[in-house]
Amino acid sequence: MKKGIASAVAATILVLLSLLLVGISGVWAATALPETWYFAEGTTREGFYEYISLQNPSTETAHVVITYMTNEGPLGPFVYDINPVSRFTVNVNGYLDAGLDVSAKVESDQGLVAERPMYFTYKGIWEGGHVVEGVTAPNTNWYFAEGTTRPGFEEWLCIQNPQDAALDVSVAYITPDEVHEKNYTIAGNYRFTVDVNREVALLWPQEPYKDVSITVEAGQGIIAERPIYFKYMDDWEGGSAVVGETEPGTEWYLAEGYCQWNFDTWLCFLNPGLPTAHVTINYRRGDGATLTPQVIDVPGLSRQTVFVNSVVGQGEFSFHITSDQAIVVERPMYFTYNYTWDGGHDNMAIDRTSGEWYLAEGATWKGFETYLTILNPLEVDQTVIVEYLMEKGGHAEVEFMVPAHSRYTRNVNADVGPGHDVSFRVIAFKGESLSEKGEIVVERPMYFLYGGTLPGGHVASGYPAD
Repeated sequence: MKKGIASAVAATILVLLSLLLVGISGVWAATALPETWYFAEGTTREGFYEYISLQNPSTETAHVVITYMTNEGPLGPFVYDINPVSRFTVNVNGYLDAGLDVSAKVESDQGLVAERPMYFTYKGIWEGGHVVEGVTAPNTNWYFAEGTTRPGFEEWLCIQNPQDAALDVSVAYITPDEVHEKNYTIAGNYRFTVDVNREVALLWPQEPYKDVSITVEAGQGIIAERPIYFKYMDDWEGGSAVVGETEPGTEWYLAEGYCQWNFDTWLCFLNPGLPTAHVTINYRRGDGATLTPQVIDVPGLSRQTVFVNSVVGQGEFSFHITSDQAIVVERPMYFTYNYTWDGGHDNMAIDRTSGEWYLAEGATWKGFETYLTILNPLEVDQTVIVEYLMEKGGHAEVEFMVPAHSRYTRNVNADVGPGHDVSFRVIAFKGESLSEKGEIVVERPMYFLYGGTLPGGHVASGYPAD
């Protein structure tokens, strides 16, 4: 039997068996999850296709209300019922008029997980897509380590004000050697957009091409997100988006990282404090080999960048980063996936491990290839169980071992077969006994040819539920 046919048959059998298990024992008993999610970015402008992916892992129907906050004021509410133990997708363009910049607030009477994938032809020239997991609560402070206004890059800052009253917001633009601040006023229940390239050109008129980190501060809670569109090295086109970090920290993790001639991986560091940060980067290979840690200094109130390819050579990597001062870390990547689909994606480092992760988005349709990347930072092997949740309530489950101090990659298409929208629950246990919850870090990179015409890739971290 050919390998592709065998994989498809095995995946089909796995789905059928798991459906029986769900019907008998209700294996999808879910940890309590948030009931409210926010997204600062979103648009129905020409060439943009926006979706909201919702994962309902509970055994009850989720009654969901989505309200949109636009550059012209609030719209909605729009009401949806999501079946128990299922994945549901909202086509935002199908509900809103064209030409709007939109933020979103998702409310549910059941705990769920929400992500927002977008696909685009930016300004009619740069094709790609990006995704973010939603924010569960507004915050008064947001931090972004990455950002650039170099030629071939166009950076934006999207701010959602979910308060009824207008807010004054302060944005600091931080380069490797200088800081400038600017203030903005944002109306209540409103979406606001900053053209970062324009602001940097006004603040540094003699030198408008900058690597720039950003901090955002407001008197009451807001949500901040930073999309970037690019033609990397005048070759690879695409876009990325991240939600800001709400608090600097001294320990960070990233499960994904890949270095080849067709994949460039970077690490960006923001030190928002005054003392110099002494940072140690531990690289974890897919084969479990541990490389010599890299040590860098990040001066106070500055941004620094590491080109990972030049440090580790070729291979799959995860990252464990520590610092003696509170910092923020991001990992942008640029690529030509399988030598055909060019693009880039970016992710904020996460400040914790967990034994249980949820991810709402995923697809195995034609033109989509989805992976899970898992970092095991412990000194013991861990058993990992992935429960796949499909669009009509279908369910599949796989179990495997992730060796100590290693990075592991799982091909989702091979597990569930073609033609599915899929969400994930990932659970880890120390050793083989399934008695003690483990500690892992999970990301989900996806590569695509959306609609048969728009190539690219995007990535998101899972939601840690314990």
